[in-house]
Amino acid sequence: MTIKRTLLLLFFFGSIMLANAQQTKMINVGDHSLEMIQAGAGEYTVIFESGFGTDYKVWGNVAAEVLNSNQVMLYSRAGTGRSEANPKPQTLEAAVQDLNTLIDQANLKPPFILVGHSYGAFIIRAYAAQHPDKVKGLVFVDPAHEKMMQELKKADHAKAIKDMELQNSFIPDRFKQENEAINRIFEKAALPDFGKLPQVPALVLTSVQKRANPELFLHQPKGVEVWRKLHNDFFSQFTSGAHVITANSGHNIHREEPELVINAIRQVVQAATKEKARQEHEAKMTALDNKFVQADTYLKQRKESKAEAIVFDGLKGSGFDERTINTIAYQYLNNPATLPVSLLIFKYNTVANASSANAFDSYGEALLRQGRLKQAEEQLQKAIELATAANDTSTLKNSKSNLEKINQLKRSK
Repeated sequence: MTIKRTLLLLFFFGSIMLANAQQTKMINVGDHSLEMIQAGAGEYTVIFESGFGTDYKVWGNVAAEVLNSNQVMLYSRAGTGRSEANPKPQTLEAAVQDLNTLIDQANLKPPFILVGHSYGAFIIRAYAAQHPDKVKGLVFVDPAHEKMMQELKKADHAKAIKDMELQNSFIPDRFKQENEAINRIFEKAALPDFGKLPQVPALVLTSVQKRANPELFLHQPKGVEVWRKLHNDFFSQFTSGAHVITANSGHNIHREEPELVINAIRQVVQAATKEKARQEHEAKMTALDNKFVQADTYLKQRKESKAEAIVFDGLKGSGFDERTINTIAYQYLNNPATLPVSLLIFKYNTVANASSANAFDSYGEALLRQGRLKQAEEQLQKAIELATAANDTSTLKNSKSNLEKINQLKRSK
């Protein structure tokens, strides 16, 4: 059975499908071992962090789809699934340290997209703050918020206290110590200072499902309003992403509406890819700008051949296409201080794209602006030849118009 099929069936069959231990690995993180599973391929590694008291199997439906285009890593925290209990107190800090060690021991390579449900959101926030260069996107699935109890008490103190008592009564003995550590976070209404979250694409999924007879104040209309506002406030710190509200599933959105989480991960990956492309473009432009400054210095010294060599080398190394180079050239052409360099950029475009009518037309237009009529005419004639052959009516019209301007200037002399 393939890993993908195993993950796909996890949601329905739970631990039965994990009887074959070959599907998982046990990774030592110091004084205990954690079970994990890796699958898929792609530029990004999507790391899933489960909610309190749950193991990695809850992500089965989501991960089975995500691994089609990404690497995925799922694991069970200490004391859940087949993972060994932490012999030391299982605090938030300890959970974060386990994740750090697991990633190192498993030799996972960034960039990472982190996905966290409920309490798992605390863990991915901490890791992202500690490793901002490795994390390129965040998905929060109905995330826990450190100010939840504080705000619920403001809305109705008695009901909020009852909520805490009721939830504490449901906790199995093996998780009571960890639950007490989480309650201390709620009492302080603050997480430990892990640092500032990186400005990466982020998507927050919030459940506002109405329940017929809600047992918890958190699930009553006023409690849901508090929950939604906390998520709104949390999302407001990000400059890129989306806040998605669903009334069709409860707290376990990834199990009841897995497609929402799948789409959220897809959106964040796409946004991270665009951001990477933007940063790479900026880096290339910075490098080119430096080359162009050097070329301008040589032009002022009347060392045209050296200036041309620097410009040509920079543009060739950039990998930019004809239209991008054309746009750069016009930006320089429209600045009197950089106009001489622009001609070298236009010239390179005709050399690198010898079949482009647009490249020759633009070079001819730039030469015309400088009053170099003979050279401009040569470039425009070449543009007309290429445009005619390619049936490029737009460039043909523009080239003929510029050629007529040259003829008028000649007649006026």
